[in-house]
Amino acid sequence: MGVLEVIEARKSTRGFTAVPVPEDKLGAILKAGGEAPVGLGKYDAIHFTVIQNPGLIAAISDAATKGTEREGLDIYYGAGTVIVVSSAAQPAPGLEYSNAGAITQNFLLAATELGIDNVYIFGTVSGFANAPELLQKAGIPDGFKPVASVALGYAEDAAARVAKVPRSVAVNRVG
Repeated sequence: MGVLEVIEARKSTRGFTAVPVPEDKLGAILKAGGEAPVGLGKYDAIHFTVIQNPGLIAAISDAATKGTEREGLDIYYGAGTVIVVSSAAQPAPGLEYSNAGAITQNFLLAATELGIDNVYIFGTVSGFANAPELLQKAGIPDGFKPVASVALGYAEDAAARVAKVPRSVAVNRVG
């Protein structure tokens, strides 16, 4: 598949089997994330954490939804593999989120190319980032905070792959 075909083929999956992503495919996905552009070339301010422990994934999900209208929802939809993107402090406001967006897009596109279902989960960051015991269990380095995550695995059925909504994005051309 070419890159434009992969972009068009990618769908968010909201229902996974618990089967973890095979190590060779996971390695390729992580490599793709590492190839993403990062502001000011500060790759040393980025950290990836791969979580394949079902209990820890559930605890992070619980922390993320605690006290919200989504409390108790499994925000990872039963996925067997989660990658958390963390960032150290950045010199420009919001740069950590810009970097995480580029990185997670690469994760998602690589996963799609490799036949791994996926979904981008931003909602973990506040609850997870404010739970020191979970940060420690996940091995998030000191000075880093979670800013985004992706769930990876295999869809439990075809209905779990969410159909894309027709998109119309406004474009302004100045020339």
